[in-house]
Parts: sequence; structure tokens; C-alpha cells
Amino acid sequence: MYTPLTAGTVADYVRNSPVADHIFKQNDELTVVDLSEGGNVNLIFRVHSTEDANRSVLVKQALPYARRYPDGMMPLERARIEHDLLALEEKYCPGLTPKVFHYDSVMHVNLMEDLNQHLNMRIGLSRGIVYPKFGQDVGRFLAHTLFYTSDIYLPSAEKKAMVMRFINPVMCKVTEHLFFNEPCKPHPNNRWTTPQLDEQVKAIYANRALHGEMLIMKEKFMTQAQALVHGDFHTGSVLLNPEDTRFIDPEFAFYGPIAFDVGSMLGNLIIGHAAQEAYQPDPDKRAAYRSWIIETIGTIWTTFDSEFRRLWAKDGDKEEWKSPHFQDHYMAELFTDTLGYAAAEIFRRTIGMAWVDDFTGIDNPNERAKSEALALKTAETWLLNRREIKTIQQALTIVSNTPI
Repeated sequence: MYTPLTAGTVADYVRNSPVADHIFKQNDELTVVDLSEGGNVNLIFRVHSTEDANRSVLVKQALPYARRYPDGMMPLERARIEHDLLALEEKYCPGLTPKVFHYDSVMHVNLMEDLNQHLNMRIGLSRGIVYPKFGQDVGRFLAHTLFYTSDIYLPSAEKKAMVMRFINPVMCKVTEHLFFNEPCKPHPNNRWTTPQLDEQVKAIYANRALHGEMLIMKEKFMTQAQALVHGDFHTGSVLLNPEDTRFIDPEFAFYGPIAFDVGSMLGNLIIGHAAQEAYQPDPDKRAAYRSWIIETIGTIWTTFDSEFRRLWAKDGDKEEWKSPHFQDHYMAELFTDTLGYAAAEIFRRTIGMAWVDDFTGIDNPNERAKSEALALKTAETWLLNRREIKTIQQALTIVSNTPI
């Protein structure tokens, strides 16, 4: 019977689980740390040996509602989707996701590797930490997980069966509203952190072309079942240190547009780039760290593009999809859509309801407004001009040259 776990019951749950004997000693006293506060729709606990904190497991349980909005019902099935996608990601790109030790289909719990030596990347960006492997890790992860779940690789019938296996309508509906319907027009859910953005937001609301382009991106999101996408792929879904990168939380996964995952990550890095205006007061250090973020965005796209093409040549259906012209068209469309989805992510994180710590962690409202305005300018330019931007270098030049 499904029952939400608590800090008082989770230790016994873990002790009676199939993983206990593999992680803990028989007489281990267990300590529970409740990590749920930062989330909205899941319970998350770290359970570790009191004697040795390295003997630990992470317990993630789906809730049937959103804590901030208890009337909003959420599907418990998303825990199974998360488990299944993590297994596929480990198959196609080993070592870049947490290990899942056990899935409990009754309690909708995943027991997984506790990455307690890793930091959430949003925090890392605010601290100015350089992650040398991150760009290549992201590009390779996206290329492998998206290529091997796409029509370019999978036989038609197998791919269609996968679409059914990962149908996720409630979570998709959340995204359709939060990304595309709400942020760029007046809506009661929208908010921004300071009235200094009022005029910029009014201009965005009044821009009919911008609203129309957002609907174009929404229609693609709803109809392009290109590959099995993570669905919530951003810097908050990354735990890492300079030597190791792991991608987490794929509970929004579904068959959708490949560019959605790529664009979501790039949009969040643009947010991190803009926020440096407040986080790093030294202008030389700020410029150097921003240059690293820009370089990393470029590395993500170029690695993704080259690796996706390499896999296409190696493992793609040679008879079905053998056409250099089509491949170039396909990748060019992915790039154009990537810029559009990056813009949508910036809008929803800045003037929608899904705020991020990159901006809310800035105490000074003037500095926060300056950072948010910078991100919004990039989003607007990328969205409206994405068809004319042909290379990642052109896109990043826009970012570097956007006036602060």
C-alpha cells in the first residue's frame, strides 16, 4: 500500500529493503537527512550509517501532488519513468547518471546512489567553479541518449512501442503551460523579482511576433516525438565535481523534440552567465568566468553535433536514413530549435513561475534586475532571430555583445 515516507519511517523502510545488506553493515545505526525542502513534488531522504557516512543511499519517493499547490495532482507513475530512463541512459552513456539500486512499484520509490561528493551545478556556477569536463560530458550524454532512442537508430515498431512506454501526459501538460503558455503574456502565475523589470516585461507582453514564435515552439514540443528526452534538463539537474558529472531527475521524460533537452541546458547556462554580474564583483574574474561559460556552451553544441553525426554513420539505419543532405538539414533544424527552446527556458525561469536560485540568490535588487534583464535580452534575440543564426559561434557572439 502506498504511504508517503517520513523522516521517522524511512530508516526502517531502507533497512527492510533489498539493498540494505549490500550497503550497510548488519548492526549499523542509520541517520536520516531530509532533503525534500528544495523540491516540490518528491520526498527525498539521505540515509547513511551513523558510523560511516559513506555507507549511504538516497531515497526518492514520488508524491501524488505538488506541495506548493496541493490541488495539483501529479502521477505517481513518473517514478517508474525515471527508473526506466536512468537505466536506458546508463546503457547508452555509462557513468553519467546515478546508479539505481531498486525500484519499489508499490511505494513509487527509487533507491539510488547517494552522490554526496557532488555539488548541484547551480551552486557551482554561483561560486565560480570551473568544471573542465562538463561541456563534453553534456554533449556526449545528449548525443548518445537521444540518438539511440530516435528513429534514426530504432526500428519503427520498436520506437513506437517506446513512445507508449514513456507516455507522460500530465508532466507534459505542466511543461506546455509553464514554458509556452504563461511567461510571455499576462498570466496570474507570472512574477518577477523587482519592479525594475516592469517595462521590459510589458514590451515582451506586447510583442506579438514573440508570442507567435513561442507558440511555434509549443507546437513542436507537442507533436515532434523525435527521441526520448529527459524533459527537465537544466543546471539544477546536474550533480558534479571537477572530475565527475551526473545527470539526475528525468521524471518529466517523454518522446519529444531532441532540441528541447539541448536548448533547456543552454538556456540555464545563459542564466548562469547573466548572474555573474552579481556573483563576481571583480571585473577581470567575472569576464574570465563568463568566457568559460561561453566556451562551455560552444563545446556542448559542437560535441553534440559531431557525436550525433558519428553515431549516425556508425549505427544509423543505412538504408532508411542514408543522405548527407538530409542529415545536414536535420542537424540544422535541431540547432534552430535549440535556440528557441533555450529562450523559452530563460523566459519561464525569469518572468514565469519557475524561478531559479541563480537569480533569487542575488540579494541586491539592482544587481538582480541587471542580471535578469541581460538574460531576457538574449532570450528575445535568440527566439526572434534563430532562423538567421546559423552557427553556435554567431549565437554566442550575440550573448557576448548584448549590452549590460
